[in-house]
Parts: sequence; structure tokens; C-alpha cells
Amino acid sequence: MPAIGNRSVTSNQFNFTKKLNASSTPPGSASWADALSGDQTLDFTALSRSIGEDVDATGLKLQMLLLNNLSASATLTLAKGASNGYAVNGAAGSLVCPPGGSVQYFFNDALEDVDATHKTLDLTITAGEEFEIQLVFG
Repeated sequence: MPAIGNRSVTSNQFNFTKKLNASSTPPGSASWADALSGDQTLDFTALSRSIGEDVDATGLKLQMLLLNNLSASATLTLAKGASNGYAVNGAAGSLVCPPGGSVQYFFNDALEDVDATHKTLDLTITAGEEFEIQLVFG
């Protein structure tokens, strides 16, 4: 599973470094990562994984998102969940990761807190196509 043991996330591209941990501003106090395939709806209040503790991000904000699209031909789209959606790109906007591409977003404490009515993301990709995702909350 990608990044399962990493509790501190550091990005240093473009001579810019951002390290998120429990004492940083913004904080990075919970992280979750998985390798998935096909369409998925992620519930930030109940992120389970086969290794390590499950994550409930209630009361936290999504701070960073990393997507690796492992498909050679399918586009991966991430959008506010149809039910109790969590907006990462405005009310109706979506984010796209091209075939074979990777994208990383740093939200700098700008998104809403995860709660009962703001908690789901819909990920859409052709059935059977694989991708990796990492989420950091604080």
C-alpha cells in the first residue's frame, strides 16, 4: 500500500518545500493512502484500509491530495460526492488526472471541515483501471 508508514509528507518540487505533520501550519494530523481500481466513493468519516488503523477525518480539513493514475488510457476524475459531497474544486468543479499522470494538490487550510454533510468524494475511471491516492487531513 502506498505511503502506509509515512506520517510526514514532504514535497520539494520547484525549490518549494511543504512538510505537513501534527505541529505544522496547516497541520497534517491524519493520512490515508490506498491503491484502488474502478469507480469509488470515498467517505472521509470512514476510510478503511487493510493495514493500519482506519481514518475518521471528522472535524479536520483535507490539506493535501495526491493521485497517481496507473492507467495507460483512462482519465481519472475526482468530483464532489453526489451525496454529502466534499468540494475540492468549488461547488460543482472536478479535478482530472490524465492517463499515466500524477497530480498533487495542496489546499493550505482553505477547504471546509469534514462533517456529516461534507464528507464524500467520487472518483471515476474505467472499470478495472487502477490508481493510487493519498489524502492528508489536519
